[in-house]
Amino acid sequence: MTYYDIHTHQPSVHPEDISIVNTIVKDEGDLLLPAQWCSVGIHPWYIYNVREQLSLLESALSDPSVVAIGEAGLDKLAEASLDIQQSTFREQALLAEKADKPLVIHCVKAWAELIAMKRSMKPRMPWIVHGFRGNAELAGQLLRQGFYLSFGEHFNPQALQAAWPGRLLAETDDKETDIRSVYRQIAASLHISLEELAITLERNVQNIFPFVR
Repeated sequence: MTYYDIHTHQPSVHPEDISIVNTIVKDEGDLLLPAQWCSVGIHPWYIYNVREQLSLLESALSDPSVVAIGEAGLDKLAEASLDIQQSTFREQALLAEKADKPLVIHCVKAWAELIAMKRSMKPRMPWIVHGFRGNAELAGQLLRQGFYLSFGEHFNPQALQAAWPGRLLAETDDKETDIRSVYRQIAASLHISLEELAITLERNVQNIFPFVR
């Protein structure tokens, strides 16, 4: 049975588990890609010199270990203005389309803006909201717009149920948590076996990240 952690900031507890390690593009030097599989993006907390950051991001996309762009995002608690965040997000979403890679999204208190951007851009590549903790109503709004939802150790059980089976993913984010523990929590909440969950999540991951094996 294979476990997939689609968004993390550290190597797997178990080396045989498959993780996509996030790398944040800041404003200094070359990027160091830390793992076999990575996502690379400009986080809304770390928007500095956007042109330089976008150049670094675009150059990183040629590395075969980079399987997603992100975490890109909108965050009303971040220092950068929402206008700058939206333009930076849009540039990353366009790169995702150009590179044929999914977009991993960080969103805080900007759900209406995020949904509006998806409606206007009509992306071909999957958009994944990582670390989703919202309620079932918000989950339903996002799912109707075609988003995938990735859940960590803290989640709303009704939102989890709404995303099951075809739009659900699992992650550890920046927590020192074993992805296997997250799987167990999700399976228990859905009242299904661990094996059924693992089979379904593997299928979902392969639909989005076909080269991650």
